[in-house]
Amino acid sequence: MEELDRVYDKDGIVVRRSVMEDVDYLKDRLRQSDVDEVWASGHHAPYEALRKSFDESIFSLTIVNGNPIGMFGVAPVAMIGARGSVWFLASDDLEKIGRRFVKNSRHFIDMMLMFRPYLYNFVDDRNAQSIKWLRICGAIIEDPQPYGKDGLLFRYFYFKRGA
Repeated sequence: MEELDRVYDKDGIVVRRSVMEDVDYLKDRLRQSDVDEVWASGHHAPYEALRKSFDESIFSLTIVNGNPIGMFGVAPVAMIGARGSVWFLASDDLEKIGRRFVKNSRHFIDMMLMFRPYLYNFVDDRNAQSIKWLRICGAIIEDPQPYGKDGLLFRYFYFKRGA
């Protein structure tokens, strides 16, 4: 890994700039909860969800533990403006660094809030693990409402700079 590509290296958490090969590596390795969520929201297969997120983001980062284990980033809602759509997709290998990742997650949220001071998205209401993580990170999470192609229950969540 090029030293310039490394964004974060602390507590055994290594994060670097994403590359297309990360999409290719993770497409068949996403957590089932992420596969279910991207399907329910927009009928996207894992590759489509990863590729679309990667392509549309103003930046995207990859968590590595030998190999890529997750990607996250911010896609702008408009070229100019305060709002960004935040996303995170990971493999089951995230569990290997789970507690350390949770401990360091607020750093990544704060980093993304520098690009867009209002980050939002929807989380599948069935995805209890992600909802718990979002709460730990300080997200404001609303009550479930029908969302996506299948009209399943999702929760709108957001982060605001300074909140």
